[in-house]
Amino acid sequence: MYAGDAERGEALLQPLRELGELVTDFSGQMPYGDMQRLFETVIPFGQHRCYWKSRYLVGLPDDAIDLMVEGNAAPPSQNTLSSIWNFGGATARVAANATAFGDRSMPWMVSFDSIWSAAADDHANIAWSRSFWERLSPHGAGGRIYLNFPGLGEDGDDLVRRSFGDNFDRLAAIKRDYDPDNVFRFNQNIGPAAA
Repeated sequence: MYAGDAERGEALLQPLRELGELVTDFSGQMPYGDMQRLFETVIPFGQHRCYWKSRYLVGLPDDAIDLMVEGNAAPPSQNTLSSIWNFGGATARVAANATAFGDRSMPWMVSFDSIWSAAADDHANIAWSRSFWERLSPHGAGGRIYLNFPGLGEDGDDLVRRSFGDNFDRLAAIKRDYDPDNVFRFNQNIGPAAA
């Protein structure tokens, strides 16, 4: 996705269209909300059970790639997917204290997205993502994750603190000032700092 001038975006993305035969091409101008709903073609809202967990990676060496290939060979559900996200570039140039997101130095993230239909298959699918996540821990970036893919929050408040890093205390102070009753808490919550 390119969020900026449409003509500049078309010019920047054109070389990608010329790499070879495309499997699919979502390119074109569209409202941001429409872009956010593209995954609904693969994962229609409310029709599946999901457990998504992510891990930042300090690199992408051959043994990490081998683990990802092996882990994806036979997931419990044919709807399950994994994705590798490349960071760096403009993302990494933002200072850690400039936004809530915090440290942006990790070059990669991998997401393990179990997607299935029947409650009877919960254990197998959740175990697959958790096992995959654990096997990649030697390549992880300090136990931090992208909090949109937190599993079931089983890592608790410690994970939230690790993921926000040095920004956590500042965000808790902001929460104290703007949401002292912790009304906005239905996420990976940062509670208000003590007065």
